[in-house]
Amino acid sequence: MVKRYRLDEVAKIEEGKIVPKKKYFTNVGVPLITAENLKKLMLNGDIEQLPKVNITFNKHFKCAPVPAKTIILTKANLKETNKYIYQCETEICIANDIVAIIPNETIILSDYLLHFLRWYQINKEWHHLYQISIDIPMLTIQHKMVQILNKIQLLLKNKESLMTAVEGLPQHLENFSTQLENHSKSLHHGFNQAQHLYNVMQYKIFKGELK
Repeated sequence: MVKRYRLDEVAKIEEGKIVPKKKYFTNVGVPLITAENLKKLMLNGDIEQLPKVNITFNKHFKCAPVPAKTIILTKANLKETNKYIYQCETEICIANDIVAIIPNETIILSDYLLHFLRWYQINKEWHHLYQISIDIPMLTIQHKMVQILNKIQLLLKNKESLMTAVEGLPQHLENFSTQLENHSKSLHHGFNQAQHLYNVMQYKIFKGELK
């Protein structure tokens, strides 16, 4: 059974607040995500390297803490194909150039919503997020779909390191350089096929064509 919802019916959408002054930053605290920090986070994934704030000082500045499993986006450039979308593993604070989507996981899994937002083409400004329609199956079905998409995504995430490792082998094993070169080409083709499979599955799942 699939039911159609508006995004704001199944998730809370919050704007970030202003960035606090430097005196409120701490070595141990809640990571602060700005648009610039989000780009860095997408590249290296190390949230511990980001600035942190002490939210106990919330009365002195506007702070927007959001829980783990929140999905965050930059307010700008949402129309771009390579828009920045990130799922938080811990509690964070968001700055005024970030918007957070906090899913109601009794209706929609955070992972399911994450894959949907990566697939969905946003043709307007971020305020349009409230009106996005999404067809949502039962949680058990979502879980099965998410398992498959996550496995493919994890494989693609490790593409660069795996390709670098394989391509670096010929210089150490000269007698096998031809075989390794062919293996490298096959591996590259396999990753392209995996990306194609991921794109096709996203389309079929979110268009309701996957039976």
